[in-house]
Amino acid sequence: MDHGKDSARLTWTPSQITISLYAAIVINSLLLRGALSVSLLLSTVTTAPASAQQLIGADIDVPDAGVVLHEQDGDPWRVTAFSKEVSSSRRAAYLRSSDGNTFMARKGYGELQPAPKGGKVAGVPYSSPGAYNSVVIFDSAGRAKRIRTVRKPLNTTRPIWTRDGRKLVLSIQKDGIETVGFVIVDPVTGTSKAVTVRSVHEYATFQWTPDGKYLVAGISDPYAGVRVYRQDGHTVRTLRKIGIMHGTDSFSPSGKRLLTLCVYTENRFCLWDFKTGKLVKHVNENGPAIGWWDDQHLSVEVSDDNGSRAVVIDLNGEITRVLASFTAKAKREWVDLVYTPSHSPA
Repeated sequence: MDHGKDSARLTWTPSQITISLYAAIVINSLLLRGALSVSLLLSTVTTAPASAQQLIGADIDVPDAGVVLHEQDGDPWRVTAFSKEVSSSRRAAYLRSSDGNTFMARKGYGELQPAPKGGKVAGVPYSSPGAYNSVVIFDSAGRAKRIRTVRKPLNTTRPIWTRDGRKLVLSIQKDGIETVGFVIVDPVTGTSKAVTVRSVHEYATFQWTPDGKYLVAGISDPYAGVRVYRQDGHTVRTLRKIGIMHGTDSFSPSGKRLLTLCVYTENRFCLWDFKTGKLVKHVNENGPAIGWWDDQHLSVEVSDDNGSRAVVIDLNGEITRVLASFTAKAKREWVDLVYTPSHSPA
């Protein structure tokens, strides 16, 4: 789940904000490349007041993030890492400790992504020795394996694991922002394969299909679409005019549905049957999506008179649960929470 996230400050007001298709695409583009802050996202997208009762099993204060996590036993997802801005060009990344209540900084890294089943963490370092950039894989004992990715000045960002945690994909960028392909990393063999593709959206983030066989990314289509790629970069399938993918895993836990920001209907998410490409349901958009909570709920970020929060909504758009509360500190530092399946510790 993901979560995403650099630029002008805006002030949210309770009045309805209408977002054009162009604005929505720009917002999502910045989100996908990790360039929007929590505060900017929450103040730009239409939100609705949260009236649902907040159910809390355990409150965990994360002072370095300026966030309070409201966790319960049985939650399907858990915050295992976060990042925040420390300068105009750098972010600091923190990993949840084994005691579960503290987060420790990993110096030299701007992104950390724990594997879905635990045991490994992918870290994107600020700098790498030699002519190639790299990704570093930490195991549960803290041992680090550096795997080269792309030749400089290209860089890689947004590490995303397959659901079984066996492989990792990172998006290749040129000039620090424009997506031009992907790198597949095998942590066991310590090898990687870089692939460039054409017509991908300039701010796209590559994700895995639920079975881990293919990759998906947004395409540079005027109406926003999704393309499915083989691991060699060849196109398998194109879904045009379905909207903009959201979250680090846009697929439902069952793998049957794909979540996008609608392009024809403003202020709504669209849920698509991935097999048939048919629209299943519109969901009222309370705020930018973090991802799926379960097959019947989404997690999103909202702002209202009570502040900024991560919440769960049902498929009617109603808030059913508060997951995290953000302080002004989190807004200033553009905090990005990383969610992974809760049954597996980082």
